[in-house]
Amino acid sequence: MTDTKQFYDYHSWANKKIFTHIENLPEETAYQEVKSVFPSVSDVLLHMCRADYIWLNVLSGVAYQEIIDSAGKLESAQGNMAAIKQHAAELESQYHDFFSRQTDLEQTFTMQHPKLGTLESTYADTILHVVNHGTYHRGNVTAMLRQLGHSGIPTDYMYYLYELYEKRESKG
Repeated sequence: MTDTKQFYDYHSWANKKIFTHIENLPEETAYQEVKSVFPSVSDVLLHMCRADYIWLNVLSGVAYQEIIDSAGKLESAQGNMAAIKQHAAELESQYHDFFSRQTDLEQTFTMQHPKLGTLESTYADTILHVVNHGTYHRGNVTAMLRQLGHSGIPTDYMYYLYELYEKRESKG
């Protein structure tokens, strides 16, 4: 069975693919208004960073209101792809730090939400939610890019596995 950290590494890999692809398109592409779930590609990517930030803090045991109060710091990146990419890189590093401190990702923990109530989950299930959420929104980005006349870039899990395989083979 594939471990949770590998799924997270896939999430980071796919996000980097998206950022690199967008950097190779005309700069205005990230900010162009699109009739979609989000008004622009940069808005989707900021939303993804915000969600990754929130879930990292949930995993770390931070109280809901404290998370919501601190998540506003990401808003300064609105409309700034370089800042969004920087937030994504910082979050990746923080997730890896989280992984380095965990001995059992199947361990359960309790989260509290003011409207949804209490939920017991495992660290692994919550990480898989982060990955699944990212996959969903990378699909939004691809659809939006197509609306703007650009191609997307493949970020499916199998592409990640092929790239891992190629790296292992090249090392011999």
